[in-house]
Amino acid sequence: MALTEEPWLAWPEDYPELAGDEGPAQPWYRRRELHLALAVVVTILTVLFAGQRATAGARATLDNRLTAAGAGADAALVGIESEQLDVVRAVAFTGQVATALAARNGPELNTLVTPLQADSDVPMVDVVEPDGRVLLAVRSKGAPAPVASRKGLRALTQALASAHGVRGGRLSEIVIYRSGPTLLTISPILRNEKPVGAVLAMTPLADVLGRLSQEIDVELTAYDAIGDPIATTASFDPKPVPPTTAEAIIGGGPIVTRYAYADHREKLGRLIVDHEPDAVLGISLEDDSNVVGRMVSIYAGVGFLAVAFILASYLKRRQIALRWHRNGSGA
Repeated sequence: MALTEEPWLAWPEDYPELAGDEGPAQPWYRRRELHLALAVVVTILTVLFAGQRATAGARATLDNRLTAAGAGADAALVGIESEQLDVVRAVAFTGQVATALAARNGPELNTLVTPLQADSDVPMVDVVEPDGRVLLAVRSKGAPAPVASRKGLRALTQALASAHGVRGGRLSEIVIYRSGPTLLTISPILRNEKPVGAVLAMTPLADVLGRLSQEIDVELTAYDAIGDPIATTASFDPKPVPPTTAEAIIGGGPIVTRYAYADHREKLGRLIVDHEPDAVLGISLEDDSNVVGRMVSIYAGVGFLAVAFILASYLKRRQIALRWHRNGSGA
């Protein structure tokens, strides 16, 4: 019998008349069940591999975004420091401020300093005497209430001691007040080359992080030197950083990656204030890479099922056509 169909387009059992040539049983490596099982295994492995690769790619993209956001946060923080530095410079270099401070003339200080604070974005300005007594406190709406004294403030002692130094005693750092952690910039006020007090420009650290978070669109958390969270813009409570990890990061260690809460992936690096590491800064975002991987796996699986359906439909039609051809030839 001459065949007019391509044998490879159909299964061997579709040609019973050839059984005598091939023998009564097919070799194991030509069995249909084995081919179907291998196809299923290859399909499953391909779907899983596609999902894992998609997950890894999405997570790498997220890590790159977090790292870039950390650099952006440090750069933006320099801008806030500069704003506070401009205010303390303006107050310290205003001619009558030193005289009014030395004379403890609060009303005169108010007249001179309040307009300078109002023209800035700094919510808190204090003018203090050398012993820390607050002679004038100017506040924006919503800022923490004034206090009577800044006695014991290390930055005040340092600023007065270095008033004739290279930087004129001006410095910035993060301090912990009863009202909360605060970004402080301080400058001594000199009269006849003698410090008669200092001016403090301050912004609550929570407000600083909130401003930076809006600019770079990430969640930010500041941790102190022992790893406790002191301010955050996240909607959850970040878990503390192990003290040894916090110390290593502040000391110049590499960036650490962890999950701060549930699936919120966080990069931990140094919070640089006044060119020195002052705390640990955590930059976090929700990690949706697993969702991306699952969706890619689903799409790949649906694609394989569609291809299998099309091939099965095609082979079925070929089998029907072959049987019709044999029946027609036999007639």
